[in-house]
Amino acid sequence: IARHIEESFCSHDKNWKPLIYCWRGGQRSEAMTLILGQIGWKAAKLEGGYKAWRQRVVQMLEILSQQFDFRLIAGPTGSGKSRLLEALAAQGAQVLHLEQLAAHKGSVLGGLPDVAQPSQKMFESRLYSALSAFDPGKPVYTEAESRRIGAVALPNALHAALAQAPCLKIVAPLQARVDFLVEDYAWVSRAPELLRDRLLRLRDMHSRETLQSWLELAEAGSYAQLAAELLAQHYDPLYQRSQMRQFSQFANAPEFEVSRLDAASL
Repeated sequence: IARHIEESFCSHDKNWKPLIYCWRGGQRSEAMTLILGQIGWKAAKLEGGYKAWRQRVVQMLEILSQQFDFRLIAGPTGSGKSRLLEALAAQGAQVLHLEQLAAHKGSVLGGLPDVAQPSQKMFESRLYSALSAFDPGKPVYTEAESRRIGAVALPNALHAALAQAPCLKIVAPLQARVDFLVEDYAWVSRAPELLRDRLLRLRDMHSRETLQSWLELAEAGSYAQLAAELLAQHYDPLYQRSQMRQFSQFANAPEFEVSRLDAASL
């Protein structure tokens, strides 16, 4: 306890209000809570510990997933779906930003260079926290996302609810999508080795010649051409098949055509 206080806690001021938990909410968290309270911090113990919390998260995700009127933002890679969700949120709409909660853009190249993904349990805790804050009487907008987002996966009940939800489809020209991706993936110019590593993950899906061409474009910094070829040869064919398979209302989704994907257009 002394080591924890000296190395981790002593920098906090008197207004710090830590929540202490162990696995079952027993003697370890009880002792820590007592001592931190004696020091002067308003410490609280999580009753039932992390085990009880996990049980509640799992149970409530099952219930909450069935309570909302979800609306899915669909569109091929580079259509600005996440930016549209952020624009909706800024206007006061209820938004479940799955990629933000998962710290991943959902594709082979979608890992964020400086941010680690949460564990599956933490991802589910984030989902529970977000859903708990919504009003069931208003729609919840989210992206037409695959079940797996990088290393984490949507809970079964939530994935099933999204699979039946109505879709809204963004339709944008290829050049607009390329321009958007070059901006959105600006980190690739700072992390060429990371880009190369992620492109190599496509080796089982494309010919050696195609992959080598993409690696050469990346090395030359020809990111617009690389984005255009990845869209045409990899992402778009996969997208059409996966969306039709995963989302029952995708085929009937109303389309919203945009010529640009800048903030004003979205």
